[in-house]
Amino acid sequence: MNKIKFSEEAWLAAGFRALTTDGPTAIRAEALARNLGATKGSFYWNFADLSSFKNAMLGLWRDRVVDDIEHCILAEPDKFKRLEELVAYAAHPAPDEFGGRRVEPAMRSWALTDPAALAVVNEVDKIRLSLVAKLLSDIGKNDPVLVQLIYGAFIGLDDLTSKGSADVASALDVLLKMVLES
Repeated sequence: MNKIKFSEEAWLAAGFRALTTDGPTAIRAEALARNLGATKGSFYWNFADLSSFKNAMLGLWRDRVVDDIEHCILAEPDKFKRLEELVAYAAHPAPDEFGGRRVEPAMRSWALTDPAALAVVNEVDKIRLSLVAKLLSDIGKNDPVLVQLIYGAFIGLDDLTSKGSADVASALDVLLKMVLES
């Protein structure tokens, strides 16, 4: 019998798919192994335990958010085009193999029951709020309420889009145009 060794990335992708499909309680070694057609031994080859696996998921999500901000948004030299990059970032979901559009709402759901997930979601919120504040400040809009409104719209629209009832890019584009015209 040929045994396939699954990579850490394959396991993490399976974890995100489980999270987005069945919620945080679905993040279990046995269930993930069954879904991958692997053994639990393969899971433990890559991760010391379930806690280290969950920490790797949380770290990957946080790192991808930071990487997107640094390399896609802040790398743009034009302060107005950075806002366009923000809308593009908001409209671009995680890859489907990592849960797609449903990752953001699923992470927030996980944060309701897990202190480690809550800490990471809070950290990501802080990073993103700082980004929005910087982008608005760069164009002369220094209103903390506006920052919260734009970020709250992103979170809410992302949740609605994950359910198929909103278009993040179009809605945020309209909101940012209103901000720029005011």
